[in-house]
Amino acid sequence: MAARTLQELVAAAASLQPDRVAVKYDGGPASLLRYGDLVQLADELSRLLRQNCAPNGGVVGLYGSDDLFVPVWILGILQSPAAYVPLDPEAPGLLAARVMSRCGLEFCAVKTDVLQVHVDYLMDVWTQQ
Repeated sequence: MAARTLQELVAAAASLQPDRVAVKYDGGPASLLRYGDLVQLADELSRLLRQNCAPNGGVVGLYGSDDLFVPVWILGILQSPAAYVPLDPEAPGLLAARVMSRCGLEFCAVKTDVLQVHVDYLMDVWTQQ
């Protein structure tokens, strides 16, 4: 059996069983994502990345905590010609900055509520000075 990429394996599963559950998220309200939806959403993200961020490759980071849509983001990045770099929002800022610098990161997908928490924190720190 020839080695296949993650994208190829997910696409094959989606073509055979699009209504089968691909992702189950229990970190809050229980949510499900089916293979057909996973592939469709990842295709949309990949198209947007190719058009706007990394048409000829490059590096795209993902800055977000666990979520139902993390597999969509990862798959969408992998389907574009870009490399995927995971960034941990729990990591110290200087560590994240170093990873971004060393990877040559130009673009980053950021989960909105994670960004808002960090902006709120920075505003609190700034107003206390």
